[in-house]
Amino acid sequence: MGSDSEIAKASEQLAVAERAEEATLWDDAAAAYEACLTAIAGTAMAAREPDLLTALGRCYWNMSGTRMAWRTLRRAIALYRERGDGPGMARATLEILRIWGPPERHRAMAEEATEALGDGSPHLRALLLLRSWQVDEAVALAEKHGFEDVLMFKTERDAWTSFDDGRVDEAISVWRKAHEFHVIQRQYQGAAQVLRGAAFGVLQAGLLDRGAALAREAVDYARSVHLRFPEQLALMDLAGEAFARCDFARCEALLHETPAISDFRADLYRMWMAELRGDIPAALSLLVDPERGGGALTAVSQTHAAACGLLFHAGRFDAAQQELIAWADVARKGESFCQEAPVLSDCLATLGSDDLLSEVHDAYEKRPGGSVYAPLQGRGDGDTRGAIALRLELVDLAQERFATGLAWAERERCPLDAARCLLGLARVAVRRGETAGADGYLERASALCEEHGARLYLDQIAALTRA
Repeated sequence: MGSDSEIAKASEQLAVAERAEEATLWDDAAAAYEACLTAIAGTAMAAREPDLLTALGRCYWNMSGTRMAWRTLRRAIALYRERGDGPGMARATLEILRIWGPPERHRAMAEEATEALGDGSPHLRALLLLRSWQVDEAVALAEKHGFEDVLMFKTERDAWTSFDDGRVDEAISVWRKAHEFHVIQRQYQGAAQVLRGAAFGVLQAGLLDRGAALAREAVDYARSVHLRFPEQLALMDLAGEAFARCDFARCEALLHETPAISDFRADLYRMWMAELRGDIPAALSLLVDPERGGGALTAVSQTHAAACGLLFHAGRFDAAQQELIAWADVARKGESFCQEAPVLSDCLATLGSDDLLSEVHDAYEKRPGGSVYAPLQGRGDGDTRGAIALRLELVDLAQERFATGLAWAERERCPLDAARCLLGLARVAVRRGETAGADGYLERASALCEEHGARLYLDQIAALTRA
């Protein structure tokens, strides 16, 4: 089957692809794998098609080509299934599960591959168990066979426990060791994810300088091995930090650094900057379709949250109410209330039902170590927690939350977070009939908003002043 020259050409392209992949040159590798797939048609090498498709799909994803990666890997999985090749199906499934998508779909694919694998290859089985959230069973299997990469997942999970307990330096040290382990193993995605995850966690704890430094490391590492999606994620974390500090020029510059258009958060930040300026028509033109989230719960809930906040500020209350309901439904499944409520806090505190407000309030109060900053939105949560407490008639708690948020915002140099908390403290003062105190808070908030061009909040301050 096939001439010697055709087989030689295919073999040459395969060697080129493997060398390029070894050098993390994913574009070059993908082109060579494509050429190899074309060349093997009708030759004895045609049996390698699913292996080549798996490698090609991996390269596409590393290039941030989500749809191409998904289609290619699905084809590989189908071919392995037809051939009864359980290990091949498991390897291709592990590659496709790196692509963000609905958790129930991921779990079903992992379970199908595990069933096809049977009792063979305990290492692949352990990795699939991790992907189907059967962590204890995966770790037990890893401990029995000494699978270091699976056990490293347990180590990383233990680091999060240390972090939640306030042992930040200890957690960062463990994360760095995990990163180095993945680097040595040439597990590029894992190495990038550990750094970016550490940055995200430290940012979420409200330590913006340390978190931003880790995010920059994550960007640099992802670029060094040409992983576009992890690079985008870490860049968006840096953009959020710049946004929080009202460094809008730096925020825009970071958005322009993004290597592809698949991360919808770049458009969200542009929308939020227009909203802050009070340019609501421009902001509305930048609304993001939830479909861009690829079905991943956190992506869908982020886009609903952003739409809810903007539509409320635009005075489109019925539409905002619908987005609020949609957000709550998705955020509830993904347990992401605390990460996403800040961007829609005005709508939530005004239009949210008592049951929803209580649910979000409880989520914040139960969160380990408290929640301080929302990295996905570039803002703190002090004013959100205060506004919810005030709506629930927990006036003393509202004052405490606004005051804590203000102290954090001033320490971390986040002017508009400070302004929102000052506005919240003014509302508490008005509720208590302390007009003079409210005026003082409003004056300070107004100065911050004037300095940073936040017309959106100046309008709110003016309305409260007139009241």
